[in-house]
Amino acid sequence: MMNMKENVVLEAARRGFTLVELLVVVAILGILGAVAVTNVTGHIESTRKTAAKTAVDNIKGAVTTWMLSKKKATPPSDLKVLVDASGDEEPALDGGDGALVDPWDSDYKIEVKGKRFVIMSAGPDGEFGTDDDIRSDKIEKSKK
Repeated sequence: MMNMKENVVLEAARRGFTLVELLVVVAILGILGAVAVTNVTGHIESTRKTAAKTAVDNIKGAVTTWMLSKKKATPPSDLKVLVDASGDEEPALDGGDGALVDPWDSDYKIEVKGKRFVIMSAGPDGEFGTDDDIRSDKIEKSKK
C-alpha cells in the first residue's frame, strides 16, 4: 500500500494539462493575436491619413500667414521658408524641418499656379500623382 506522500504526488500529476489541451490554448491565442494585429494595422493607416490631412491644412495656413507677413502676392516655391526664422521673426510653421515630412517619411510639396497653391502629401505609396495623394484642394471639397 502506498503511503500518503505518494498519493499526493500521483494526484497532482493527474491534474496537469495534456499536450493537446496546451496546443489548443496556444492555437486560440495565435488566432486572437492575428485578429488584433490586423485591426491595429488598419487603424494605424487611418491615423496616418488623418495626421497628413491635418498637416496639409496647417501648412496651407502657414503659407497664407507667410504671404501676409511678407506682403507677397504669390506663395513660396519652397516650403522650407516656412520653418526658417530670419532675424527677429518667428517661423510661420513650428516644428522645424520635421513639420514638412508626412507620416510616410516623404516631404510635403507645394504646387503653385499663379496666386493659387496646393499643398500635397504623396500618401502611403510615396509617389505624387497617384490616387492616394492627400491634397489641400481635395480636403476642402470633402468638407463641404
